[in-house]
Amino acid sequence: MSSADSKSWHAYREAERLSDAKIIQEISHYLGKKRKAPERNSAYFILGKVGKNIANSDATRLLLACIATEVDKYALSTALEMISELSLTADEDISMIINLLRDGRWLVRHAAIRALKSSKSVRAEEELIALLSETNDVYDKIYCHATLGVIGTAQALPAIQINTTSRKQDLKLTAMYAIESIRARLEFSD
Repeated sequence: MSSADSKSWHAYREAERLSDAKIIQEISHYLGKKRKAPERNSAYFILGKVGKNIANSDATRLLLACIATEVDKYALSTALEMISELSLTADEDISMIINLLRDGRWLVRHAAIRALKSSKSVRAEEELIALLSETNDVYDKIYCHATLGVIGTAQALPAIQINTTSRKQDLKLTAMYAIESIRARLEFSD
């Protein structure tokens, strides 16, 4: 059986199309009861897709509240991934995402880095620049480049530029692409 023939594949495709705001409230009640990690994981996925489809800030706030208490790395990673698809305003409290940038679990750390690509906050860029400067993990740096390529300003360029001379091809190429993206965005805004 191919994955396209499985029930779960069809369920995920259906969840991606949901657009009823009532679902957000229903998921909030659903999560209010003690649920197992796989159930929370699925609820976060649905919540993120509904929030994206109807551009609903309630979905974003609920996901942010959930990551503050979630302990399962897979469910937490899904919640963060869903946040990356939504919009975080400049005044949105992103401290719970910032706290996860240095999590010992790479799955959570990388999802937190990606979650910040939806942020309009100056603090998001500052924290990513700091992480980029202090981490030795190549993948942390690659994900920082990708996110800064989306939200970065001229302030991020020196921290990214350092990696353009790396012997690691992925690191070098993502740094160059991020710089190119930031510069194109800066030129466009002038």
